[in-house]
Amino acid sequence: MLEAVASYQQATRRLRALLDGVDSGLDVFTAMIEGGDSAAAVLLGTDASASRHEFAAAMAAFEVSRRRLRVAVLRLGQKEGEGVADLAKALGISRQLAYKLLAEGK
Repeated sequence: MLEAVASYQQATRRLRALLDGVDSGLDVFTAMIEGGDSAAAVLLGTDASASRHEFAAAMAAFEVSRRRLRVAVLRLGQKEGEGVADLAKALGISRQLAYKLLAEGK
Protein backbone atom coordinates (compact mmCIF):
# COMPACT_ATOMS: atom_id res chain seq x y z
CA MET A 1 0.00 0.00 0.00
CA LEU A 2 2.72 2.47 0.97
CA GLU A 3 4.58 1.68 -2.24
CA ALA A 4 1.47 2.63 -4.21
CA VAL A 5 1.19 5.90 -2.27
CA ALA A 6 4.86 6.72 -2.93
CA SER A 7 4.47 5.96 -6.63
CA TYR A 8 1.38 8.16 -6.84
CA GLN A 9 3.16 11.01 -5.05
CA GLN A 10 6.09 10.75 -7.44
CA ALA A 11 3.77 10.82 -10.44
CA THR A 12 1.84 13.83 -9.12
CA ARG A 13 5.06 15.71 -8.37
CA ARG A 14 6.39 15.05 -11.88
CA LEU A 15 3.12 16.16 -13.43
CA ARG A 16 2.98 19.26 -11.23
CA ALA A 17 6.54 20.20 -12.23
CA LEU A 18 5.67 19.84 -15.90
CA LEU A 19 2.53 21.91 -15.47
CA ASP A 20 4.55 24.61 -13.69
CA GLY A 21 6.92 24.60 -16.66
CA VAL A 22 4.01 24.92 -19.09
CA ASP A 23 2.63 27.79 -17.04
CA SER A 24 5.99 29.59 -17.10
CA GLY A 25 6.30 28.96 -20.81
CA LEU A 26 2.87 30.43 -21.42
CA ASP A 27 3.89 33.54 -19.49
CA VAL A 28 6.89 33.94 -21.80
CA PHE A 29 4.76 33.19 -24.87
CA THR A 30 2.18 35.80 -23.83
CA ALA A 31 4.84 38.42 -23.15
CA MET A 32 6.45 37.82 -26.54
CA ILE A 33 3.11 38.05 -28.36
CA GLU A 34 2.24 41.22 -26.45
CA GLY A 35 5.68 42.54 -27.40
CA GLY A 36 4.83 42.19 -31.08
CA ASP A 37 6.41 38.84 -31.98
CA SER A 38 4.40 36.57 -34.24
CA ALA A 39 2.87 33.48 -32.66
CA ALA A 40 4.36 31.27 -35.37
CA ALA A 41 7.87 32.63 -34.80
CA VAL A 42 7.57 32.14 -31.06
CA LEU A 43 6.29 28.58 -31.43
CA LEU A 44 8.93 27.66 -33.98
CA GLY A 45 11.56 28.79 -31.51
CA THR A 46 10.39 26.29 -28.88
CA ASP A 47 10.49 22.54 -28.48
CA ALA A 48 6.74 22.21 -27.96
CA SER A 49 6.63 18.74 -29.52
CA ALA A 50 9.09 17.31 -27.00
CA SER A 51 7.19 18.99 -24.18
CA ARG A 52 3.94 17.46 -25.40
CA HIS A 53 5.50 13.97 -25.48
CA GLU A 54 6.96 14.41 -21.99
CA PHE A 55 3.60 15.64 -20.69
CA ALA A 56 1.77 12.69 -22.29
CA ALA A 57 4.22 10.25 -20.69
CA ALA A 58 3.77 11.93 -17.30
CA MET A 59 -0.03 11.74 -17.63
CA ALA A 60 0.17 8.05 -18.51
CA ALA A 61 2.40 7.38 -15.48
CA PHE A 62 -0.02 9.35 -13.30
CA GLU A 63 -2.98 7.27 -14.50
CA VAL A 64 -1.11 3.99 -13.89
CA SER A 65 -0.08 5.04 -10.39
CA ARG A 66 -3.59 6.26 -9.57
CA ARG A 67 -5.03 2.93 -10.67
CA ARG A 68 -2.50 1.01 -8.55
CA LEU A 69 -3.29 3.17 -5.53
CA ARG A 70 -7.02 2.59 -5.96
CA VAL A 71 -6.47 -1.18 -6.12
CA ALA A 72 -4.27 -1.05 -3.01
CA VAL A 73 -6.85 1.00 -1.09
CA LEU A 74 -9.66 -1.31 -2.15
CA ARG A 75 -7.74 -4.45 -1.15
CA LEU A 76 -6.69 -3.01 2.19
CA GLY A 77 -10.20 -1.78 2.89
CA GLN A 78 -11.65 -5.19 2.11
CA LYS A 79 -9.06 -6.84 4.33
CA GLU A 80 -10.10 -4.48 7.13
CA GLY A 81 -13.76 -5.48 6.66
CA GLU A 82 -15.07 -2.51 4.68
CA GLY A 83 -17.60 -2.99 1.91
CA VAL A 84 -16.63 -2.34 -1.70
CA ALA A 85 -19.54 0.07 -2.18
CA ASP A 86 -18.40 2.20 0.77
CA LEU A 87 -14.79 2.16 -0.42
CA ALA A 88 -15.85 3.09 -3.94
CA LYS A 89 -17.89 5.99 -2.60
CA ALA A 90 -14.92 7.20 -0.53
CA LEU A 91 -12.69 7.03 -3.63
CA GLY A 92 -15.28 8.83 -5.76
CA ILE A 93 -15.61 5.94 -8.21
CA SER A 94 -18.49 3.68 -9.15
CA ARG A 95 -19.03 0.37 -7.39
CA GLN A 96 -18.69 -1.32 -10.77
CA LEU A 97 -15.29 0.25 -11.36
CA ALA A 98 -14.18 -0.78 -7.87
CA TYR A 99 -15.08 -4.42 -8.58
CA LYS A 100 -13.37 -4.21 -11.97
CA LEU A 101 -10.19 -2.82 -10.40
CA LEU A 102 -10.21 -5.58 -7.79
CA ALA A 103 -10.63 -8.23 -10.48
CA GLU A 104 -7.83 -6.78 -12.62
CA GLY A 105 -5.54 -6.42 -9.63
CA LYS A 106 -5.49 -10.15 -8.83
